[in-house]
Amino acid sequence: MALFLGALVPGLYTWFRPQGFGFGHGFEMVAIAKSLVAQGTFGNPFEPAITGPTAEQPPLYPLFLAALIKIFHEPMCGAAALLANIVVNALIAALLPRLAKIFYGDALPGIFAGILWIFAMRLMPQWDTSFTIAGLLLFGWISTRKRGVLAAGLIAGLLSLMNPACLLLAAAWTAYLVVSRRIPRSGAAMVLIALLCNVPWLMRNYSIWHTLVVRTNFGTTFYSSNNDCAQASLARDGRNGCFQKTNLVESATEIGLLQSLGEVQYERRRVQDGLAWVRTHPQRFRQLTLARIAQFWFPEPDQSPFTVYAIWVITLLSIPGIVLMARRRETATWFVLVVWLVYPLTYYIVISCDRYRYPILWTSLLPAGYWLTRFCRGGK
Repeated sequence: MALFLGALVPGLYTWFRPQGFGFGHGFEMVAIAKSLVAQGTFGNPFEPAITGPTAEQPPLYPLFLAALIKIFHEPMCGAAALLANIVVNALIAALLPRLAKIFYGDALPGIFAGILWIFAMRLMPQWDTSFTIAGLLLFGWISTRKRGVLAAGLIAGLLSLMNPACLLLAAAWTAYLVVSRRIPRSGAAMVLIALLCNVPWLMRNYSIWHTLVVRTNFGTTFYSSNNDCAQASLARDGRNGCFQKTNLVESATEIGLLQSLGEVQYERRRVQDGLAWVRTHPQRFRQLTLARIAQFWFPEPDQSPFTVYAIWVITLLSIPGIVLMARRRETATWFVLVVWLVYPLTYYIVISCDRYRYPILWTSLLPAGYWLTRFCRGGK
């Protein structure tokens, strides 16, 4: 409760600041939500362009935003989304000690992790990020409870409809539960429920494009991140605007190509174009990738330098933390290392942004808290 209330303070401070968090141009999830309310279509993510039905973003968070727009109307829907974001960020701080109990049998590392989170958390009501983190922590906690398997399966399924990459984390967590012998007998039901949650979304996409599609935004992001004018990060891209010029959000040329080809074919075309550029520019691609690897773990300061530097501190503290976990043979060590190894791979080859780091920041917060616990206890 103390962590929850403490995490509310910076959020509420931002609430009373004069600048707001508008739902203007450039936020695809918001654009889809507006299209749902105005036209009843899950589509048109690149307003004001009319591009029809889309799978450019997963469905759950745009549906949530659409409900807020329907209930509160503009501009109050933005305030409602911001308030929800504040509460969810506070919930994340409160959940970290529970995950620490599962990891280490000790809540203190999670208390330290919750304190660090208060410094690193950002308000991003236009995106699903904070809800994804909270959902992952709830999934991890509930999946270890005797009667929580069905609920955990439902949470995992909903998470995959908010961020499909969460399935990687859910799979790694399930493997951790197996290794640590914490998974209940009905663990297979948890996996089945998570998969079934995706069936309606896949059926909807198949009925439109006659192919199984989970999400269609990788091609445009990959192409916009790897071309002759590409920069390593969004922070640096502001100098020449290359990403915006080659991305659907700002480029009328790209919108026209999307409208002529259709979303799935456009996605495939841009993947091919990006791979062609990589083959002909291997040295530049290598430079961009190495820079993005560093920037994933140590993001470049841009819109929120304070929280970025907090991420730097958390990452640095997590290094001796994971070493200490390995030395003490903590079972969770392998889960954390697998997540660190696998989850960022896609983000190493696209333009870097601090927002991409947040879904797995908790896997750094807990090792950082583990090391701080040892430090405060005099190395014991």
